[in-house]
Amino acid sequence: MPHPQTDVLSRKPVIDVVLHRVTRPLAFAGVLGMLAVAGVTVVAVLLRWSGLGGLAAMNEITGMLFAVAIAATLPAATAQRVHLRIDLLGGMMGSRLRRLMDLLGSLLLLLFLTLLAREVYAYSGRLIAGGRTTTILGWPVGQFVRAVGILLWATVGVQAVTTAQDLRRMTLRETAGDGRTHPLVWVLLLGTAVALAWLVWWGWGDFRGMSRAVTNAPLASVGMGFVLLWAALLLLFPVSAVMGLMGLVGTALFLDWRPAWSVLSSETVGFLTNPQVAALPLFLLMGSFAMVAGLSDDVYRLARAALARYRGGLALATVGGCAGFGAVTGSSLATVATFGRISLPQMRAAGYAPGLASGTVAAGGTLGALIPPSAPIILFALLTEASIGQLFVAAVIPGLLAAALYMTTIALFVRMNPTAAPIAEPRVPGELRAAFAKAGPVTILFGAVIGGLYAGVFTATESAAVGAIGAFVMAAWRGKLNRHQILSVMGETTAITAMIYMLIFGAMVFSFFVGVSQLPETLTSIVGGLNVQPLLIIALLLLVYLLLGSVMDSFAIMIITVPIVTPLILGMGYDLIWWGIIMLVIVETGLITPPFGINLFVIRSVQPDVPLTTVFKGALPFVLSDFLRLALLVLFPALVLWLPSQM
Repeated sequence: MPHPQTDVLSRKPVIDVVLHRVTRPLAFAGVLGMLAVAGVTVVAVLLRWSGLGGLAAMNEITGMLFAVAIAATLPAATAQRVHLRIDLLGGMMGSRLRRLMDLLGSLLLLLFLTLLAREVYAYSGRLIAGGRTTTILGWPVGQFVRAVGILLWATVGVQAVTTAQDLRRMTLRETAGDGRTHPLVWVLLLGTAVALAWLVWWGWGDFRGMSRAVTNAPLASVGMGFVLLWAALLLLFPVSAVMGLMGLVGTALFLDWRPAWSVLSSETVGFLTNPQVAALPLFLLMGSFAMVAGLSDDVYRLARAALARYRGGLALATVGGCAGFGAVTGSSLATVATFGRISLPQMRAAGYAPGLASGTVAAGGTLGALIPPSAPIILFALLTEASIGQLFVAAVIPGLLAAALYMTTIALFVRMNPTAAPIAEPRVPGELRAAFAKAGPVTILFGAVIGGLYAGVFTATESAAVGAIGAFVMAAWRGKLNRHQILSVMGETTAITAMIYMLIFGAMVFSFFVGVSQLPETLTSIVGGLNVQPLLIIALLLLVYLLLGSVMDSFAIMIITVPIVTPLILGMGYDLIWWGIIMLVIVETGLITPPFGINLFVIRSVQPDVPLTTVFKGALPFVLSDFLRLALLVLFPALVLWLPSQM
């Protein structure tokens, strides 16, 4: 029988269950609203394509409705605690210190959400008082923003309850022992606490003097800010809250508080009501419905039928399947987790070496984020105001090159180690034709989404709407949309959408702070005065991104680094589209780079009986393949830029 206190800690509290039940219908209404707008968008595209002129003011409809729909996902996602944290040192903390950091992180997130809700709600009042309406339909903008503000206040309420839950957990004791905290964590925690206490004391007593000091030494001040940023992130504070609050205070130090509050409200509302932003949740919906429809099985069956007659055919088919599945999901972790369950058991049963099987799935999973549509690519576009369509098209050749190099790596591996894979199997007559017929809908869906973008038939948002509706129709046609699957799609879309948008809310304020500090211009000037080859700077940046990619999520890496690095890249004369693809490639390489690559640990969780060292060894040939691909893309930018130039 479990100890009462331990049982209280382990089971899900009743209040969490209640929050989930209360907020879930609201989130589902938001996701259904997104799907409904996607349906209207598809109708508009069909009308325009047929020559009937389409529907007027689709941008206004999309911008206003999606702002409310996205805000509706925030309370439920907050109840699920999906806010991103960088958990590098969590394993080095004792359980009691870990619970303390969870509580402090929740308090910080509560503060950020409260300030955000207050400013957005106040901003809606100013819009209503000014009679602001949309240009064509005349919709009252202020009322839509007011709905966003109310939903943000609801999110604050949910976060207040979860914070109270964390406080309650701090009062409970575990009989299993508290665990020991590594001295390095104590040093980091003490140093951060002392620095923050000193800054708060200085700012509270003499904010004007602090502002003058920061303005007179912007580079040193922002440098200190980045040190505190990383310290806070390593101590498990939520990324969105840390960046948002640091950006708010930094902006106030440079420009005063009134402009800082204005940035918090206007940047958030401007982002939410931008119709181009709708592409992100719609592509997430597309990926979720594609998984429910079983498209991964179809793609893998086709790849296996086409490649099984070659030695290492199952491994080759895994790469091909990952490429095809990535084309409709846009997620590395989803791809590696899916094919870890599909192909690893089959390769093991066929007698493949565990290292080859593990490395193939881990590497193939990276194709999910590179082959469009890709959520990280969309995030980069939103952060830099680059063209989503051009980035998608630019990723096609690098994605195909990655798949080709992975297959070449497998072919060389089995040639040098014949025992790593069994003798090829003959193809069953009619198998390829049947597999192609089964996977035909996937081909059509990908062709419609990317082909329509390339041909200029769709905008990025329209392409995402076509993809979401297409995947929904496929899932419904195959009878896969039962109650459980619909709830799964809605829940997954809610969690990922809210996590990404909260990251962006914080990143926008932080990016504004970095901009007013003149840090990008200063760094560009410093680099220009070093008299070194730009390729050397690129190489150093790629090394940093490789290290970050091996220990962090790609979303977090982009949120933190893009405001600083992108202006530096542009200042050296490099193309923004090219850099976006290069950065994604190196970050995804980090996902399979031992000893910390995230994909490697996902593979290990799927097959716990395989030693982690075996997984590492299996991934190394594919890491070398990625280095070759990266060198080709850096030395020959046309591999990235040729297709976009033809649009």
